[in-house]
Amino acid sequence: MRRLDKITSPIASMRTACRWSGFTLVELVITVLILSIISAVALSRILSGNSFNSIIVRDQIVSLARTAQQNALGRADVELTITPSAGGDELTLTTVDGLGTIESYTMSLDSVTLSGDINETDSCATTLGADALTSATPMTITFGELGDLGDSGVTGSTGAVSSAVRICLNDTAIESVCVSPSGFAYAGNCDV
Repeated sequence: MRRLDKITSPIASMRTACRWSGFTLVELVITVLILSIISAVALSRILSGNSFNSIIVRDQIVSLARTAQQNALGRADVELTITPSAGGDELTLTTVDGLGTIESYTMSLDSVTLSGDINETDSCATTLGADALTSATPMTITFGELGDLGDSGVTGSTGAVSSAVRICLNDTAIESVCVSPSGFAYAGNCDV
């Protein structure tokens, strides 16, 4: 009987030792959660929010241009107006039809410069937008009943669109917006 006690005794002590060595799943999850929160806060301090503003502006212009085109299909002309504020710190995107304003959206323009062209499809990196977009010279993009582009451009230089409308953000190709003559808006260089 004693011999059996000696055999089980070390096994029982090993079980007790194993039970307390290592980490539990709950401890690991809490540690990972705390490290995630700390790294998110540290990363947001390192990368300022301004580094993403141009991407946000680009995506909003593309989104509202597509919405304006859809609103024009089979109905009446719809205009998308891109207007920076007088101070240049905000951008207002407004879609309007014959009955009035359909949608208006205002966003921050921190660290973002805008310029635009019609019928100039070279990359923003090589040929900058001819016209700076300002509160006095906003860009208007007109979509017809078929969703195609009508007279568009920066105020004072509007005309018929034969190749594309291009909007340069920070004169960077990847941050630019192109609207094809058929009215389709997309991010990046004009491929037409």
